[in-house]
Amino acid sequence: MTSHLELPRLALPDRPFLVRDAMEQGWGRGALAHPRWHRPFSGVRSCAPPADTLYGRALEYVPRLRPGDRFSHATALALLGCPIWVPRGAPVDVSSPPRSARVECIGAAGHRHTIDAPEYPCLVPEGEDWIPVAAPLQAVLQAATTLPFRELVVALDHLLRKDPHRYDPHLLVLPEELREFAETASGRGVIRFRAAAALARVGAESRMETLMRLAGARAGMPELELQAEIHDQCGVWIGRFDAVDRKSRSLFEYDGDQHLFSREQRKRDARKHQGARDAGWRIRVLYHEDLTQDLLAAGQSMLRFSGRTARRVPAGLARLLDETFGRDAESAIQIRPQPKLG
Repeated sequence: MTSHLELPRLALPDRPFLVRDAMEQGWGRGALAHPRWHRPFSGVRSCAPPADTLYGRALEYVPRLRPGDRFSHATALALLGCPIWVPRGAPVDVSSPPRSARVECIGAAGHRHTIDAPEYPCLVPEGEDWIPVAAPLQAVLQAATTLPFRELVVALDHLLRKDPHRYDPHLLVLPEELREFAETASGRGVIRFRAAAALARVGAESRMETLMRLAGARAGMPELELQAEIHDQCGVWIGRFDAVDRKSRSLFEYDGDQHLFSREQRKRDARKHQGARDAGWRIRVLYHEDLTQDLLAAGQSMLRFSGRTARRVPAGLARLLDETFGRDAESAIQIRPQPKLG
């Protein structure tokens, strides 16, 4: 039997693995008990630091997947790249076939496929692996029972996004597909799903752009044009802006940290904004802290800036848009700065 003293001479796996698989390959219990190993789930070892996102925890769970299992709910959305937020330390969602036992494991939430779930899952690539997940719209419907409403819209906006870097064009959700799914879906969460589908739009290129749009909707702001191209009086292109209200000639931009810390980005922004002002437009820039909690306050500031009259917001929709996790939440995926075009 291999002792922990002999561990350095063994080839270290570069990804999580099952204890039983390692023992079949000659590893001893002493080696596997070495403190260098992280133990993300029962029967799993990893030499990497503990994951700090739901996406990362799902990758740690992959060795435990049984035939027919797939990731579902918010976990599937994270693996599909949706920039949603989840409760801090949220468990990994694993769905199993109807006749299989639910997953029971600390750190995981077990579910069963619905009767109408596709027989074969979607597959997302991770290194050399293809990871099974619920179909994109099915995952949003599942998550409608567990996530605040705004997160559902964030997920749908991401799935509708025309991303040239999307690895699988079949995972792009078309607006007509969303409408058809919303009309025919059934089960728990379907009312919330339909309300989110009614607010989803093509054009929001980040989580914060979706939240900025939802802030306007919460305050009764007229529908904003997304990713609009603005030209001067001579037809010369000025730039592309996150959201536009042409009637009041108001432009709304979300600026993340890259706009503050990148000198080149600041110079580009200054030129674009000055060009818009010279052409008779007004610009309101929002930042992360404006959109992370109270959407109503942010939306009211947008409404005042535009000078438009607020439309009536149904009480039910207002309650949905006001849902939050509070402060104890985290991004489900690794946050990376998004380059801004135009």
